[in-house]
Amino acid sequence: MAFLEYGASRESEPRSVLRDIAIASGVAIVLAATLWFIAHRPPVVEGNVTRLWIHPMHAVFSRKDAAGVVQAPETFNQVLVLAQIHLHNRSKQPVILSHLLTNLQLPDGEDSSYAATATDYDRIFVAYPELAGLRAHPLLPDTKIAPEGSVDGMIVSSFQVSAERWKQQSGMNFEIDFKMHPALILKPKVSAVTQ
Repeated sequence: MAFLEYGASRESEPRSVLRDIAIASGVAIVLAATLWFIAHRPPVVEGNVTRLWIHPMHAVFSRKDAAGVVQAPETFNQVLVLAQIHLHNRSKQPVILSHLLTNLQLPDGEDSSYAATATDYDRIFVAYPELAGLRAHPLLPDTKIAPEGSVDGMIVSSFQVSAERWKQQSGMNFEIDFKMHPALILKPKVSAVTQ
């Protein structure tokens, strides 16, 4: 009798293995389909850069010390990037902006600059009156995009590079971070205008 029970359990073993393989295969297929859907679903927010301006600056400052002695001149190089951006919320829920960055690809690596805050945005156009004609409504962190709504706004970023170094850059993009959603990377398709 013991021999028959042993033989009976060995006969059911292939069925058990096949069942386990079928279950494992089903789980793997469901997992693969879920990952594919997550990777290929359209972004919650879409957008584009509608206008782009580059403003290189070069200044030389001479200073005097407390005794009135003229110090060696100091050089200041900066490039301002002004971008008009359009964003559209494709979802049925509001989306809130978190951070706005401009990323620049230089020969020695990437350089990033956060967009000017509301206070700094106002100061830029006071400090550089030649840019006043470009001023538009700013795009700022904590801006809420209504469900299926759109926003347009300007961001201004600053890079401490010379005009010559700027010319060595191989690419630029704008990273729009959202609360609770993946970031949106916008590569400008418009030509930059040098101011």
